[in-house]
Amino acid sequence: MRRNPNAAGLTVADMPERAPVKAVGFVEFSVDDTDAKDLIALLRTLGFRKTARHKTKQVSVYSQGDIRLLVNTERAGFANASYAVHGPSAYAMTLVVEDAGEAMARAVALGAEPFSQPVGTGELEIPAIRGVGGGLIYLLDEKAELGRIWDIDFVSIADEEESQLAHLRTIDHMAQTVAYEEMLTWLLFYTAIFETHKTPMVDIIDPAGVVRSQVIENAAGTLRITLNGAENRRTLAGHFIAETFGSGIQHLAFSTDDIFATAKALKQNGFQPLHISAQLLRRR
Repeated sequence: MRRNPNAAGLTVADMPERAPVKAVGFVEFSVDDTDAKDLIALLRTLGFRKTARHKTKQVSVYSQGDIRLLVNTERAGFANASYAVHGPSAYAMTLVVEDAGEAMARAVALGAEPFSQPVGTGELEIPAIRGVGGGLIYLLDEKAELGRIWDIDFVSIADEEESQLAHLRTIDHMAQTVAYEEMLTWLLFYTAIFETHKTPMVDIIDPAGVVRSQVIENAAGTLRITLNGAENRRTLAGHFIAETFGSGIQHLAFSTDDIFATAKALKQNGFQPLHISAQLLRRR
C-alpha cells in the first residue's frame, strides 16, 4: 500500500526494496592473544591458511575456498569491547548485497541501529547495523571501493605454515541462538531487510528441554541462518546464552565438494572429531 499513489495518510518512510544477498563476505572473531592461538590452531586443522593481514589493525584473514574468517586481537574499538563482555566469539558477519547503500537505507528506515567507529586514514568505512545480541552486520557490495576491501584495507601474505586444504568451499549456514521470546523479532528483522524467507519451525529435543529452531534463507542458497530459540538455560542453547552473556553466533557450518576427501584431510591435519558414545548410537 505504501507505493499506491492513491493511498493517503501513510507514514511509512520511503525505502528501497529488500536487499538480495549474494554471499557471506566474512565472519569476524574477537579474541585475545591466548584465545587467538587456540582458534588459529583449530582453523589450521580445518585446512584454513593465513592469506592476509590488516594494514593498521591486529586482524588476520584465514581463507579456504570462498570462506574468509577474520581473527581480531585489537585492544581497542568495538571488537575489544565485545570480547570484554562475551569472551571469544564470532561477533560480526558481513553480507555482500547488490547495493550496500540501499540495504543500509532500508535497514535504518525500518528501525535497525546503525553502527560506526573511527577508521584509519585511507581505510574503508563499511556500512554496518547492529544485529543479534548487539553484534554487527557489515554490508558490502561489488561496486566502487567497497568491492576492493581486500586491496584497500589488507595486505596479502603467504602463510608460513600451510595446512592440508580440506575441500571446504562456502559457509553453508550460520546458527544464531537467542532467547525464545526474541525469535519473532529477529525473524522479522532478517526477512524485512533482506530478500529472504523463513521455513517452518521445528523442535529440537535436548535432554534438558526443547529448542525451537527456524531457518531464514534466500532462494539462491547464498544466505542461510538458523535461529535457535532457548526456552531455558539448561539446554545447550540456553547454556550458550548464559555462558556468553547474550545471544550471538553459536556455530558455523561449511559446505564441501567431497565429504570423504574432507574427512581424510582433517585427519591428516590432526583434527579431533566429536566423540559419539556407543550408547547414543544404539538409541538412534
